[in-house]
Amino acid sequence: MKKILGFILSVIMLTSLLTTTQFPAKAEGGKNYNGLKIAYIPIDNRPVNYDRVQMLAKSVGFELIMPEEDLFRTALDNMTPNKNGSTYGDREKLLEWLKEADKTCDYFVLSLDQLLSGGLVASRWLDNTDLSFEFEVADYIIQLAKNNTVVLFDTVMRLASTVNYQGYQMDEYNNLRSYGSVARKVLNGSNLTVENIIDGYKYGTNGNKISTPLSEKAVDKYLASRTRKLKLIDHILSRSLDDLEYCYIGVDDSSTTTNIQTNEINLISAKLGDNGAIYAGTDELGLMGITRIVTKLYGSAEVGVTYFGGGENNIADGFDFATLKYEIENHITSLGCAVKSGGKGDLQVLCLTQGATKNNAKQLVDKAFEYMEKRIPVIIIDPNTGTGSVLEKELLNRDFPLSMLLGYSNWNTAANAMGIALSNGISRYAYLANCTDVTEESHIGFLQANTFGYLKDISYKYFGFSIDRPNADGYGSYKQILEMINNSRFITSLAPYRTCEHGKISADNYRYPWDRTFEMTFDVSVQKTPAVIYGDVNGDGKILLNDYLMSKRIEAGTKNADENMLARADINGDGKIDKADYEQIKKHLLEEHVIK
Repeated sequence: MKKILGFILSVIMLTSLLTTTQFPAKAEGGKNYNGLKIAYIPIDNRPVNYDRVQMLAKSVGFELIMPEEDLFRTALDNMTPNKNGSTYGDREKLLEWLKEADKTCDYFVLSLDQLLSGGLVASRWLDNTDLSFEFEVADYIIQLAKNNTVVLFDTVMRLASTVNYQGYQMDEYNNLRSYGSVARKVLNGSNLTVENIIDGYKYGTNGNKISTPLSEKAVDKYLASRTRKLKLIDHILSRSLDDLEYCYIGVDDSSTTTNIQTNEINLISAKLGDNGAIYAGTDELGLMGITRIVTKLYGSAEVGVTYFGGGENNIADGFDFATLKYEIENHITSLGCAVKSGGKGDLQVLCLTQGATKNNAKQLVDKAFEYMEKRIPVIIIDPNTGTGSVLEKELLNRDFPLSMLLGYSNWNTAANAMGIALSNGISRYAYLANCTDVTEESHIGFLQANTFGYLKDISYKYFGFSIDRPNADGYGSYKQILEMINNSRFITSLAPYRTCEHGKISADNYRYPWDRTFEMTFDVSVQKTPAVIYGDVNGDGKILLNDYLMSKRIEAGTKNADENMLARADINGDGKIDKADYEQIKKHLLEEHVIK
């Protein structure tokens, strides 16, 4: 490490230019996968599956290869169809694209919903019984996994179809959801087969046909879509698990009771074994797939988890089928990491539970500040997806340094929030801890992802941020949050631990790709992050005698120093300014004949 630091200091002195200096290299024995290509086919073109995944990949130095958006775009009833006239993804063109990507890429994160059905929404609507084309695509994916690193993700069909697609409205949604929520007979052992599940779709636990105000045609259409989807995932899982890197299955729009999904979930869980994970949530799966590759290449982490509010053993939320604690631990382990308790771990996850109070939120923020003081990276998850915002208000009222967190989310459902926060945080941790060349571009990607999350999950969700009034002032506005981020530092290195100022962050080009407020997106711009010259204590771009003397005075307590000055003086990154730091400066000055 000393040789590395000495080399950096020598380069700094020879150039004497602030803009040419890079952040310090990581510990010896690290890895470098900057520029690694990952072929990614998203579930659809919503921002959480499209924009956020691109930002995450950028934050760890990966190059994300994607088809043009029109090939995986979903068009609702009030939207212009795709170029080929369809309202869902072009599966034939996507298969062609995938075959071309295989020629130059070894890593793949692929949505089965998109490749087999044209997207999430279409997977709930298509009801064809001739699956010849779908099996052709599936078999190609199975072969692809034999010679490449492939992460797949798919979903269990939700309890109802999508509103504003193919004429469905809220009445149909509510009736279908009620119909799907009725308990079916739970199958076990050798009785748990695809055929038996399908045969039991129309019947309740007593064996009687389930009554519904829906027409027979509507019920048959709904069940045909379920049948098609179940047969497709069964075909994949029965043939590919030995070769797959991993398979994520999201249970979309579930419930806390036995329902039409229960047997499907149990069958898929049994088939997955240790080669995949199944949990509530859909919109985090692309992020999870990228992160699985990050930890495969850069190494895993031990993740400590602390809950605030006492509800960790309750169901995560009304769309889930497991407890909050189970879901969080399942997310973490599926990313190749280990769960730790009692404050142990390389990084810490702080989670507010359902029913948490303002005091619980205060305790969580207190703990976050405590860990930051100890130089321990933190991820915050708020799965309270209703109208509660006690944690968000606590963060705002205490001017929390938002960009110091490695991950945060309060997006949509509880499982979505878990997946988004953990994917961003664990990916960034693995990269910072093990990459030998953390790039400027990765810092920008991280800050974009960080900012996007706060504007979506706090300002937009709780305080009315919208394209119609992007300059709104007041409590929780996008302007307030951007100001908090711009006044915050961020972690640029973990070996040694470093934080740094960043260039100004702004947001613009607000738009609605799905023509609905919930799916608003925007661009996040980050000015070039100022380079840091370790040893240049006064920040004038050079390392001279005055820096050596100033470092000694800081160590002696006779010189007041701000956070930036302390960061530049802490050459070995141990969190304090002492003899080891100023002697390193002196050694450099002697070697460069600045002093005798």
